[in-house]
Amino acid sequence: MSFCIGPDLMVNGLSSILEMGNIQVRRGEALLLEVPSLAIRKGEILCLIGPNGAGKTTLLQTLACLIKPFTGEIIFEGRRVDSGRPMFEYRRKLTMVFQEPLLFDTTVYNNVASGLKIRGMSRGETRKTVMEQIDRLGIAPLRDRSSRTLSGGEAQRTSLARALATQPEVLLLDEPFASLDPPTRESLITDLERILRQTRTTTILATHDRTEALRLSDRIAVMNRGKILQIGSPEDVMNRPSNEFVASFVGV
Repeated sequence: MSFCIGPDLMVNGLSSILEMGNIQVRRGEALLLEVPSLAIRKGEILCLIGPNGAGKTTLLQTLACLIKPFTGEIIFEGRRVDSGRPMFEYRRKLTMVFQEPLLFDTTVYNNVASGLKIRGMSRGETRKTVMEQIDRLGIAPLRDRSSRTLSGGEAQRTSLARALATQPEVLLLDEPFASLDPPTRESLITDLERILRQTRTTTILATHDRTEALRLSDRIAVMNRGKILQIGSPEDVMNRPSNEFVASFVGV
C-alpha cells in the first residue's frame, strides 16, 4: 500500500517538514527498522533515545538516504523523496554529523568552508559565513590549525560548524557527544542548544543519554529493537510512559 502525506500534515497543531511512512529496513531476513509513521515539525528538536542496537542510527541513515528502505516513503516539504531531482534537492538541504568527526586533512577554516565551496558560494560570502560559524562555536582562534592537531571537542565543534555553515533545513546528529569527556560534552551541549534555539534548525538527535534528551528536545522518541515505542514531549514520556520498557529506560 502506498503511503502519502500531504504538505499540510499537522503535528500538535504545527505543520511538518519531514515524514516517514510504512518504513521497513531489512538486512536479509532481519528487520532492523519499522516505522509505520513519523512526522517531524519544522524547527523542532526531536531526540531519539534507546539502548545500543535500538535502531536510532538506522533511522537517521534512512532519513539521510544512506540506507534504502525495503518498503515505505520519505516525504520532505510535501514531496516524495526518491531517485533523481527530488532526492538531490533534499540531500542539499540536509546535513549529518556523526559520533566521530569526519574532517578533511586541512585547516579548520577549510573544513568549515568545504560545503560552501561545493555549492559555489563566492569567496567573500564563504569567508563571512565561515567566520560567523566558527565564532558561534568558539573555535575562531583555531581557524588556521590543522585538523590533525585538534582535540576531540575541537574536532567535533569543527564538524558542527561545517554542518551549520550550509544552513541546513534538517540537521541529523548521531550521538555527537558520546566520545567526549564530561566537561567538554557539557560545554558543547550548552553552545549547541543556544545555536539551535537561535536558528530554529529542525534537528533529529540520536542519543542513549536521557539527560541530553531531556535538556535538548522538544519531543522524545523512545526506541527499542527497531521500533518507536513512544513519542511525545519530555514531560509526557517521563510522566506517562507507554510501557514497562519505556518507564525503565527513562528512569521512572
